[in-house]
Amino acid sequence: MKEKLYRFFAGRYGNDSLNQFLFFLEIVLVVLSLFIRHFAFTILFFMVFFLYFYRTMSKNIYARQAENAKFIALRSKGTHTLKAMQKNMKDKSYKHFVCPKCSQIIRVPKGKGNIEITCPNCRTRFSKKS
Repeated sequence: MKEKLYRFFAGRYGNDSLNQFLFFLEIVLVVLSLFIRHFAFTILFFMVFFLYFYRTMSKNIYARQAENAKFIALRSKGTHTLKAMQKNMKDKSYKHFVCPKCSQIIRVPKGKGNIEITCPNCRTRFSKKS
């Protein structure tokens, strides 16, 4: 029986960052459905559950890795944007921006007007007001 399970799960995608996020989203939806008795939470829970199960059992590893890479890029962009906002609140003499291409946080002096910023990481140029 053990060998049959090993053969069944061989070549399956398994768990990654996006699946972990989907799992925690399922937990949140279950808790919400316990407190707020609405049918939409149950439907949403089952949709997320089937997506999680589909991604875990998929044999199309390259497609799942591409989905995970997009999720990680989106998550890092949001995380860096929040960090830049926190730094803008603390630092009064500099303004912090996020590179639109690589999500690098870039610090520029305040009060210089419209400036063109060059990202030191990827050399992308973009204009912002400091």
